Amino acid sequence: MSKLIATSQAPQSSGFRQFLNFFKADSLPHRVRLISGRYLTLRRIISWPLLLACFLTPWLTWNDLPLVHFDLVAKQFRMGTVIFWSEDLMVLTWAMLAGAFGLFFVAMVSGRLWCGFSCPQTVWTFLFIRLEEIIEGSRHKRLKMDRQPWSIEKVLRKSIKHISWISLSLWTGITFISYFYPLEAMAHDFGQSDLAGMGLFWILFLAVMTYLNAGFLREQVCTHMCPYSRFQSVMSDKSTLVVQYDEPRNDCIDCKVCIHVCPTDIDIRDGMQLACIACGACVDACDSIMEKINKPTGLIAFRPGESTMKEALDLKQRPRLVGYALAFLLSVSLIGFQVASRDVIQLSLERDRNSLYRINVNDEVENGFSLKMHNKTQQDMAVRLLITDNTQGFKISQKKFNIPAGQRQQFPLFISLPLPASGSSSALKLSSRTAINIEVVAEGIEQPINEMSTSFFTPNIQ
Repeated sequence: MSKLIATSQAPQSSGFRQFLNFFKADSLPHRVRLISGRYLTLRRIISWPLLLACFLTPWLTWNDLPLVHFDLVAKQFRMGTVIFWSEDLMVLTWAMLAGAFGLFFVAMVSGRLWCGFSCPQTVWTFLFIRLEEIIEGSRHKRLKMDRQPWSIEKVLRKSIKHISWISLSLWTGITFISYFYPLEAMAHDFGQSDLAGMGLFWILFLAVMTYLNAGFLREQVCTHMCPYSRFQSVMSDKSTLVVQYDEPRNDCIDCKVCIHVCPTDIDIRDGMQLACIACGACVDACDSIMEKINKPTGLIAFRPGESTMKEALDLKQRPRLVGYALAFLLSVSLIGFQVASRDVIQLSLERDRNSLYRINVNDEVENGFSLKMHNKTQQDMAVRLLITDNTQGFKISQKKFNIPAGQRQQFPLFISLPLPASGSSSALKLSSRTAINIEVVAEGIEQPINEMSTSFFTPNIQ
């Protein structure tokens, strides 16, 4: 496990100092070189669909409503035709557990694979680096420009770069907030100069943080701010795949390309380090150089930390990995179960606290309730109440209800029972407390969609 324990890196300058050094010609920040290879292709295959989904989803609608909307005011989460409410907290709980166990499984299999290929910090950092390369040129050209005195071309190129970074950062802030504040409503409020102050604050806050994190801090976030880098080694074992330099081969020509392409500015030849995000850029760089000098590739590669690949594939030797996988599958199954079994109509029947029962003007024993109904669908629903096994002859004051889509409504409800005639043979000993089961039947389909139970209280009648 010694190789898997993250080693400390040489002290680095603070993010603020690096931000200042960015503009100094005598103290140049790390300039990342982008290089093609299978891991760059894999990262694009993973990151581009995520970026497209992130930026396009707020523009999509369903039944004239946003396809995905976190409505904090109404306390609901809409995803297409499905709405999750605060009552569906267990769905969120199992979803969070599934995400956690899935991350634990990936971390144990391949280390910081999430960091290198899917983490927003990495995705946006490489996006910013790509914009920087398009505008200012390759790494060599950028370093050369940084050493040169200020000129019209240098000012122009750096201005265009920062304008593009700021534009992307603003669009990132708008996109994120649009999941909570729909774009149509945001545009309308902005046109009426009525954009909510908190909405504008969060847009600017997220834009500033994106600009600083992806443009300047970069590796500082992965090394000093992200907690995942601190506890990831705890989830690793001796068979976890990590980026390693094969030192015994002694084929390194000290070209330093592996350092140039590293987004966190480390030398993988020094061993496994805390800042390594397992992006595979150094693997692509080293393989490309080895191919050019006709030497075997794989000098730097993903390998099991302290075991062979055969041992890594032996699941009997990795019970924790199997446990993470089973826990993930169980959590996903419970998400499906919770979604499939959740009630479309949420019911709550509360008894009148003033009296257990009363005798009404029709000489009936009457119990009062407050009925709360919540339509958790996006369609208006007409429902009917039905007392099952009603051998006693209970009557309900109101049987039919119309509940608008997504609305909560409250109704007074009375259940009554006629008093038996004095001396009648039907005057059985009525229990002072009788259980009642009530079904909620959807009009049209005539199928029960929910049920509730309560007790009916009466005086002792002989």
